[in-house]
Amino acid sequence: MKFVLARAIATLACVSALSACTKSADAPAQKPTVTAAQAISAAPLTQSSSINWIRTNAIADIDAAFATARSADKPVFLFWTAAWCPPCNHVKATIFTRDEFVAKSRAFVPVYIDGDTPSGQALGKRFNVSGYPTMVLLTPDGNEVTRLEGSVEPAKYMQLLDHGLAGGASARQLLASALAGKSLSAADWRLLAYYSWGTDDGQLVAEKDVAPTLLKLARSCPPEQREASSRLLLQALGAAATTKGEAKPNLDKADALASFNSVLARPELVREHYDQLAFAADDIVGLVTTPKSAQRTQLIETLNTAFDGLANDNTLGNAGRIWATTGKVAVARVENKEGNLPAPLLDEVRAQALRVDTEIVDPIERQSVIYSAGSMLARAGLLDESDALMTRELKRSHSPYYYMLVLASNAKKRKTPAGNLAAIDWARQGYEAAVGPATRLEWGGAYVRYLIDLAPDDAARIETSAAQVVGELRTEPGAFSGRSKRTLERLSGRLIAWNKNGRHDAALARLNAQVAPICVPAAADAGDRADCANLFKPARA
Repeated sequence: MKFVLARAIATLACVSALSACTKSADAPAQKPTVTAAQAISAAPLTQSSSINWIRTNAIADIDAAFATARSADKPVFLFWTAAWCPPCNHVKATIFTRDEFVAKSRAFVPVYIDGDTPSGQALGKRFNVSGYPTMVLLTPDGNEVTRLEGSVEPAKYMQLLDHGLAGGASARQLLASALAGKSLSAADWRLLAYYSWGTDDGQLVAEKDVAPTLLKLARSCPPEQREASSRLLLQALGAAATTKGEAKPNLDKADALASFNSVLARPELVREHYDQLAFAADDIVGLVTTPKSAQRTQLIETLNTAFDGLANDNTLGNAGRIWATTGKVAVARVENKEGNLPAPLLDEVRAQALRVDTEIVDPIERQSVIYSAGSMLARAGLLDESDALMTRELKRSHSPYYYMLVLASNAKKRKTPAGNLAAIDWARQGYEAAVGPATRLEWGGAYVRYLIDLAPDDAARIETSAAQVVGELRTEPGAFSGRSKRTLERLSGRLIAWNKNGRHDAALARLNAQVAPICVPAAADAGDRADCANLFKPARA
């Protein structure tokens, strides 16, 4: 679902910016070599060093953290992250660096879980977190209070954190009360409205029920709670727009359009919920209007005015202003999926990308914002300029392998033989440079996916690459769980689909035999072991 930062940022088209060169669209970008050793030497950076994080390497570390929390009667603040993750770096740069947050961290036990540490994936399963970043506030006994969303303004984040620290009802309790029609305070409605629904992972609501649940909350929230009700409305419409199949809720489109316009008519609400608008406006336009209609034209004009105000708002952070311009591009794409965008809009895109590339020096903020700028350029169709920005960033980033997949995506979009070769090569380089077991599994899976998509007849290379990925799997207890389990299952599914005609049965049998010995030590429980043992088995088997 694209209505929250954690998922939205990952689904944006990847792009880059600001090149005056005029290379052919068929020519692959020049590829500087970045080795794994170089990537490791560029140690992951955090600006939150003044926070007394408990960094977990083993299960015992988290148990000790909760023991400390119980003895001090303090809640636990859990940050699930990865070094390369753009929205994680956004949180580090905009929230964890604030003196106010550092001061508040004395009131809780801050726990930093990197998904690439030996216990990272097992802890992810324990706390039901899989999307980077996930920020969870828990009681000293381990009961979840709420999940916090990192795309909101830092001041709002502090307000929500204060409410969670005050010891009131949990998000789960408030949701039950709201759905039962019970009265909630303004602060309680705010906690529900700003709950991180995109990283809920089925904790409060099953994924298929998110859209109808948000719609019910939006309708139940008292109109005088305008801030909370408008955010719930935007999330509900964004979720409804991206829900497919039988789970898609019934919606009165005329009423939804009127409600959406009522939010856009209030500049203070546009400013407050800029993140929701930036990432969901195009989906909402498609949901509440019909193609080529006067209503759609008018709504797009209204949104463009709102996005112009946000993009030029100097009180909004760099990421927010980039997201606003990206939102304008996304809305333009509603009626123009693949064609050239208007020259004035392309000039705005270039100007925003140039501004952040020139102004942002901090490496953590760059990891987030430059990626967003590159994605914006790509979505606008400026692939060469996106390539130039991403290629330059390889030399500055502590996680250059992340940008290599952006370059692979850009090359694939060119839909040419040369572009396909470049895409595969960038994916290979990214895998070779990736650092950390969970990260290498994801990047290795991406490399195999590019081979399957763009060179499906190269069976030997596909099997060899998949075998390398499997050969690097870790065998610590719980290594095959959580996010890594899902990554490996996706890889298995792609290979099974590639083998739909049975031509590669032998290759899949070899991969299954290779992974089998890993399943027993690496799987967290009997269910995980059974799932692991079924990897790479053809569907008919």
